[in-house]
Amino acid sequence: MRPRCSYCRTIEELWTLARPGVQPLTPPRRLLTARAASFRRFTSAPSTHKKNIAVIGAGVTGLSTVFRLSQDQDARVTLYEKTPKLGGWLQSEIIEVDGGEVLFEYGPRTLRAGLGGSLSTLELLFDLGLKDDILATKTDSPAARNRYIYYPDHLVRLPGPYAGAGVLGNVLMNVMQLCSEPLLWKLAMEVIFEPRRPVRDRSISDESIGDFMKRRFGPNAADVVASAFFHGIYAGDLYKLSARSILRIAWDEFELSERGFATELMDHFNQEKFFMPYDIATARQLVEKEKYKEIRRFAAGNNVFTLRRGMGQLSTALESSIRGASNVEIKTGSEIKYISRGGESAPMTVGLVDGASSNYDYVISTTPSTALSQQLLASEKNPPPTSVTDLLDENDYAVTVMVVNLYYANPNLIPHRGFGYLIPRSIPLELNPERALGVIFASDSSAGQDTADPPGTKLTVMLGGHWWDDWILSDLPDEESAIAMAKSVLARHLLIADEPIVAKARLHRDAIPQPTVGQVTRMDRLHEAMERRFDGRLKVAGAWYTGVGVNDSIRAGRIVAAATLEGQEGITGLERYTPENFKGRFSGSRVQEEGSE
Repeated sequence: MRPRCSYCRTIEELWTLARPGVQPLTPPRRLLTARAASFRRFTSAPSTHKKNIAVIGAGVTGLSTVFRLSQDQDARVTLYEKTPKLGGWLQSEIIEVDGGEVLFEYGPRTLRAGLGGSLSTLELLFDLGLKDDILATKTDSPAARNRYIYYPDHLVRLPGPYAGAGVLGNVLMNVMQLCSEPLLWKLAMEVIFEPRRPVRDRSISDESIGDFMKRRFGPNAADVVASAFFHGIYAGDLYKLSARSILRIAWDEFELSERGFATELMDHFNQEKFFMPYDIATARQLVEKEKYKEIRRFAAGNNVFTLRRGMGQLSTALESSIRGASNVEIKTGSEIKYISRGGESAPMTVGLVDGASSNYDYVISTTPSTALSQQLLASEKNPPPTSVTDLLDENDYAVTVMVVNLYYANPNLIPHRGFGYLIPRSIPLELNPERALGVIFASDSSAGQDTADPPGTKLTVMLGGHWWDDWILSDLPDEESAIAMAKSVLARHLLIADEPIVAKARLHRDAIPQPTVGQVTRMDRLHEAMERRFDGRLKVAGAWYTGVGVNDSIRAGRIVAAATLEGQEGITGLERYTPENFKGRFSGSRVQEEGSE
């Protein structure tokens, strides 16, 4: 019987359209107290049973999960990491140049500051004492307002507010841009005629974002704007990515609304009505009232944020904190061979390749789905949980990205100010033979990190993603080749002929999981299978399950840690995908929601 409980990218920074929400949804039934309509707050209050917990994987999800678990002295936590280092994709490097230092990011570099999405991350930064090291980009800055795509052979600024322009000035400038740029005019026509398009057959359970956007609007919205957008977040192919999973309010609610798609969309963007995802609402309930108010004040007026010493500063602070915790043991260089459970009342067992094994009350896996599947199948003592592993193996698609950082002496190297630009799938091969995904104007997007005086220009080029899906390892560029490819992109698109003072590249293999068509159904079935087989003793969190961004990962770790400490039954980390939770909740204006307590 079905259980009744409920729940970029490394380059997510380029664009995100998520609308934050902060109030609770209807709580999962297993989390209800005697006050049936109220949400039960997770706490880390001491319980009568000391919990022994294993966390597998020491990326940002694993580290932040361990940090939260370590705050309860009745929890004994063991962190397993197969590599010698902690931190995963959070990789920052400080490089000496003439006049000071330059910071290169190879993984996530900026995080969206919208309160709903960033709440758990900001809470974590505050708790780690990093508040004074947060560098925020204001919503009225050029980096926040100027977003470009490269089409067909030049940079196109997408419509939006201009820094320093009044209401009338903004209207006139956007109208002039609309009339002078053929792409924007075609896009406007697709939007205007959208209400005439028929809604989909209600029997369709999911479709790709590309098919959805083309059906709802047209080829320019899909193959130019949307494909560029999803190159920025997922480095992915929008004809494989799940519309239901990623665009859930647009796909599940707006299109089927009797008021019409366009009306619902306008209400959403005008903040007359906004969507409250289950996990964001759940995470909101874990933050103390006064701290929430402090975070809300801090986030107001900010578009994105980063850290003074790069995102690697977060992993360093987490590592320092948990190494100092008396109830945490860190085991690096420890490769998991198997994970098993003997029976209904038996503990979870984690076995290592070196032959050592330990028993735990709970195991939280933050590693790729296929790695967890192999570990569950490797036990020789118990029948393999194929109902779980078959579904884990279906969640196996991730893309590889090469990140190239370049620093130039000339501070006026490019004529554009902004966050950067993205490259659509519709650009012909001769204009993008390197298969670049986009370019970040890092001097603008992460201002305040570099100390070089006089300042120069810092750029980041992203290559690969889904374009490299069919490439074998020997096809992938090495660092020297990647730098040459990045310089070629910049020369063609931005006419940059200067040589960089320093340039470095890193390859991230299978770095960004892809939620493909059918993701919601797969994850719901996986939740059901995991609860039935492991009764909540095995949990998952992280980019392979609930969102590819750092904000998503930290929020997932926050929720699963709180549920584990509370001893909630049947929690797997996938509760957001159950039908009663995935619908989320619509509410009144954002201002009304954020003002209520």
